[in-house]
Amino acid sequence: MALVVRGALKTYDWGVVDGLAPWVGDTVGQPQAELWYGAHPGGPSPLVTPDGVATGEFLETGRFGGDVPILLKFLAAARPLSVQVHPMAELAASGYKAQVAGTESQSVYADRSEKTEMLIALEPFEVFAGWREPTECVSFLRALQAAVEDFDPSAAIAAIVQGDYPSAIPFLLDSNAVSAIAALGPAAQFIGLPQAEVNAYSLVATQYPEDRGALITPLLSFRCLQAGQALYVPAGIPHSYIQGVGIEVMTSSDNVIRLGLTSKPIFIDHALQALDPETQPQFIDAEIGEEISPAGAPFRAQLFGQGAEELPSGNFRIVLSIQGRATITCMGEETVLLPGMANVIGATEPEAVVRAEGLTAVVHAVPRADR
Repeated sequence: MALVVRGALKTYDWGVVDGLAPWVGDTVGQPQAELWYGAHPGGPSPLVTPDGVATGEFLETGRFGGDVPILLKFLAAARPLSVQVHPMAELAASGYKAQVAGTESQSVYADRSEKTEMLIALEPFEVFAGWREPTECVSFLRALQAAVEDFDPSAAIAAIVQGDYPSAIPFLLDSNAVSAIAALGPAAQFIGLPQAEVNAYSLVATQYPEDRGALITPLLSFRCLQAGQALYVPAGIPHSYIQGVGIEVMTSSDNVIRLGLTSKPIFIDHALQALDPETQPQFIDAEIGEEISPAGAPFRAQLFGQGAEELPSGNFRIVLSIQGRATITCMGEETVLLPGMANVIGATEPEAVVRAEGLTAVVHAVPRADR
């Protein structure tokens, strides 16, 4: 049977103060970073009655007689999230197994699953994702070298010229020139990057003035997503979300391996092992109402503001109310969702119809055979 849930709140320090209040329903004067809609043990969604009252239960895998393969989130970032990479399935499984067996003493892997995700902007959202063009990387690092006497990126540049971005990263992280971080914004300005990008580097330098992970960001592409546009990030791609509000669709995993821009532990060797130099992110220039279906993705999504959409049976589905009301009709019964409430519909449950009276997100799991 379809279930109604609310999000599990995460108050990470990079969140926007009361940034998720429209969906949490409360202001607390503290950062609100993420709301999780799913069954991941790190933040299972609380079940609620149709009028929004908590039942004391939580969404669990197996409740439908099957898996809960998708984790859907609201995301509100006031400052850059960590430079990070998500492990592919084989590495996640082997790494987690080693932790459980005690042969890996560090807690690197949160679970045994691959994390693949997509960010959909609800307002302008700035990101670093994937590798920057080699010539632009070299120009950026040379500009930093000219600005800071004791910063020598020659070894990193040699690796980049060969197309070996992962090998460049240790050279940058081992640099003694923390002062190069403060020069990120001026260097970006000097090589003629757009002002929004210059501002992003200045924000990184201001927020993380002694974090050498900041020196990885010149290797990453910058993009500002507009409302409705999306970024698909398969496992293995380095990225850092800078600032903005959006929703994230992902496989049910919290596997994050960090390289910098964080107060949390970083695991450089594990992150380098997880990088996939051959894969790039997909930037999807969608508008509200258009389906977002990245090539090879295990999910597809759609934001729409008015009208009705059919939800065929056979795939796991989540319907999230973002603004206004959404009404789901299934087997003659109606469920009304207010902002911040979601309807979770298992793959074996019948087809349904959602009618939106405001901005609504619909997410479908995509079977492997259909990717």
